[in-house]
Amino acid sequence: MKRTVKKGLAIFMTLMILITSIGVKNTTFAAAFGDVNGHWAETYIDTIKPLGVISGYPDGTFRPDRTITRAEFISITVNSLGSVPRNPISGEFWAMPHVELALQLNLIKSNEYGGLTQTRLNMPISREEMASIVVNAFYSTGATLNADELAAASRTLSDLSRVSSVYYDQAVAAVALNIITGYDDNTFRPTNNASRAQAAAVSHKLLVEIGVLPQVNAPVTASLYTVSGISIGDAYDKVVASLGTPIRRDLSEYGFEWLIYHNNYRNYIQVGIQNNKVVALYTASDLLVSKNGLKIGQIKSQVTSLLGKPLTGIIKGSSQYMQYDNDEIATYFKDNLYVTAYFDTADSGKMFSVKIIDGAVEAAFRSQYGTPSTALRNAFEKQLFDLTNVYRLAFGKPILKWSEPTAVVARKHSQDMAVRSFFDHTNPSGYSPFDRLLADGVNFSLAAENIAAGYTNAFSVHSGWINSPGHRVNLLRDIEFLGVGVYFGGDYYNYYTQNFITP
Repeated sequence: MKRTVKKGLAIFMTLMILITSIGVKNTTFAAAFGDVNGHWAETYIDTIKPLGVISGYPDGTFRPDRTITRAEFISITVNSLGSVPRNPISGEFWAMPHVELALQLNLIKSNEYGGLTQTRLNMPISREEMASIVVNAFYSTGATLNADELAAASRTLSDLSRVSSVYYDQAVAAVALNIITGYDDNTFRPTNNASRAQAAAVSHKLLVEIGVLPQVNAPVTASLYTVSGISIGDAYDKVVASLGTPIRRDLSEYGFEWLIYHNNYRNYIQVGIQNNKVVALYTASDLLVSKNGLKIGQIKSQVTSLLGKPLTGIIKGSSQYMQYDNDEIATYFKDNLYVTAYFDTADSGKMFSVKIIDGAVEAAFRSQYGTPSTALRNAFEKQLFDLTNVYRLAFGKPILKWSEPTAVVARKHSQDMAVRSFFDHTNPSGYSPFDRLLADGVNFSLAAENIAAGYTNAFSVHSGWINSPGHRVNLLRDIEFLGVGVYFGGDYYNYYTQNFITP
C-alpha cells in the first residue's frame, strides 16, 4: 500500500538547488601553418598556435626563420599569460595595448630599449632581451628559482659573461629553466636577433613552466605520490599483493579500469590500471603521501603554492579541452602528472579528495566525456553511491543502503531530462520526484533528490553536490536508502540523479 507523502517533503524540495555548472565542450582549431613542416620548431609552433599565442601571415605562412620584433614578442608573451589587452585606439600603434599590459605585469620597464617608441618597438628583439621578458613573465606568476639552480646555470654556457648587466640575471634564469638552451657550440649569443621560430619555442617552454602545457615526453616522477603505498607506474601484481582483491572493477571514462578498495567505506581508494600498470589514483580518504608536501585537508592556496597555477585548458592535438578552475575543483600539471584537487567550500575550502593521472594517459584521451556504455553508467552510479557514504562517515552519519528500485526511478529521470531537454526536479508532465517514486511503486515516508548535468565523471559531480548547500543537506540527511541513476546523451551529455528514501 502506498504511503502518504509527509508534509515535510515540501521543505526538502526547497533545499534542492539545481546545479548549473557544466563541462565545456572541446573546441577544434584550424590546421597548422603551411611552411613549418619538418622545421626544428614545428612541434612548438603547432602546439601554441591553437592557444592564440602566435599568429601567422595572411597567406597562411608562419615564416619561422624571419626575425621577430620587440613589439611582436611582447605581444606573444602577454598572450601566453592569458592577459587581455584593451582595444587599440584608432590610429594608435597596434602593440601599445600589449605594451601597457607588459608594463603592468613588470615584463618590461618604461625606459626599456631607450624608450618605448613605435620605432624602437619595431626593431628586432635580441636573445638577451627575449630572455628578460620571458623570465619576468615566469616570475609574474609567483614562481621562483633557488640559488643553487641559478649558480649551476651561470656556469653552463661559455659566453654568458657577454650578456648586458641589465639582462644578466634573467639570462641565467632562462638557462636554469631550460627555456633558452643555447647553440650547439655551447654559446648563448646574447646580442643575436631572435627568430620567430625561437620565439615560438621560448613561448612554448614558458607555457610548460607555468603549467598551461604539459612537458614534451617528460617521464613520470616515480613514487612522487603514494596512496596506501601504491604509486603511478606500479605493476598490477604489486597492487593486488598489497591491497588484495578489489571490491569492484569499474570502467573509467578514459577506458582504463578502476580497482575499487575500501573497508566499509573507510580508507576509500580507486587505482587505475592500464596494460597491467597503475596509471591513475583517486582517494576520498586521508591516504595521500607525497614528496612535495601535498596533503588531504590543504586549502587551494596551499595546493597552488606546491603545484603551480591551475590549468584552464589542456591542449591535445588541435583541440583545447577546458578544465575546471574554481573554489571547488582545480587541475594542476606538474612532473608529467595531472592532479585534480576537490575542495569543500563549507569546510574552510579544504581538499577532501584528489585524483592523479599519468600525463600520457590524459594526453591520449581526446574527449571531454567518456564513450557511453552500460559499464560506464554502472561505474558512475556505484561510485556516486560509494562517495556519498564516504562523505557521510566523515560527518558521523550512518551508511546508506543501495535501493535498486529507487535507482530505476533515478535512471528514468536522468534519461527523461536528456531526451526532453529540461533540467528540473519536476518534469514537463508535472510529476515531482515524489510522484515518480510512487508511480513506480517505491513507497516512502521520507524522500529527497539531487540532480546534475554536464559533469564529466562521478568525482566532479560529487564535488558539485557537496558544494551546493541544498544538495549537501541531502547527502547528509537522516535517511536510509539511496538509488543513483545516470544517463548519457542530450544537450549536456551526462545526466545524474540521486533519489534518497526512507520506507
